[in-house]
Amino acid sequence: MGIKSPFICEIAPDTYAINEFGLAAMYLLIGEKEALLIDTGCGVCDLKQVVAGLTDKPCKVAVTHGHMDHVGGMGSFQEVYLNEKDYDLARALNYEELRSYADAFGKAGSYQVYEYSADDVPEQIQMPRFLPLRDKARFDLGGRVVEVHEIAGHTQGGCVFLDVARRLMFSGDCCNVNLLAPDCSVEKTLVEVRKFRALSERFDQNFNGHVGYVGMPTCMSQPKSVPDDLIHICETILSGEGIPQPYEFLGHHFMEMSYGNARLSYNPELLIENDGEAQPKGDKADVDKECGNAGSGNSETDGKP
Repeated sequence: MGIKSPFICEIAPDTYAINEFGLAAMYLLIGEKEALLIDTGCGVCDLKQVVAGLTDKPCKVAVTHGHMDHVGGMGSFQEVYLNEKDYDLARALNYEELRSYADAFGKAGSYQVYEYSADDVPEQIQMPRFLPLRDKARFDLGGRVVEVHEIAGHTQGGCVFLDVARRLMFSGDCCNVNLLAPDCSVEKTLVEVRKFRALSERFDQNFNGHVGYVGMPTCMSQPKSVPDDLIHICETILSGEGIPQPYEFLGHHFMEMSYGNARLSYNPELLIENDGEAQPKGDKADVDKECGNAGSGNSETDGKP
């Protein structure tokens, strides 16, 4: 018998990590007047009911980016904040692929801990209304302000959320121990990780979108060295140094390089930018934009949902 409900951990006062069977992590931040839900996971659990069990305050919903393991449960809500650059990515959500994702990560460890089925992913009848999520936007929850900062790399419209007073960062998949950059150049990824590092003095903990990854019983923040480690990796790749290794994820082929607590998986045909557009080194590899990314906050974690 496994755990039949999402694992909920209070990581700070009025701040909850919701581990959806090791597939994805959502965060609920509660202020004096309203709450903010960050990400909607895979839709395996009844997230709306979970939130209602934690607070009776009005709740806004925002997602870090448009990958399926972060927008899978969005159909349970009428309105969702999302960066406009990821609208098409979210609208392309394929529930058969999402069920395959849930099953693949179940077999990778979640089924050993949790009792769920890929068939628990419901076909959402309606798409929520998307509200634009822009750089420097602010959510005032009442005595608690959350800032939005646009950080691309993992997707073109990735965003992170900074809880100013509590010095907490919620970074989705943009700056993890395992960063997958499928359709951004390494050069742009370097620029964006440097933007993230510039925020480092404003937070003490960085929680990503996959705490408790697969069956790991953890709810840890990211190692503080991750931004610097990723910067080192990007600089090494662009200088032509180091020895990258081939990496396959969900049937797609990447190159991967590691340093310190981090690793970067990237398209070797997309290294540099030209006038803001990623320039292929040769023919652009067929990269699935619905690939996700993982990282439990532990350097030994290998998977990338």
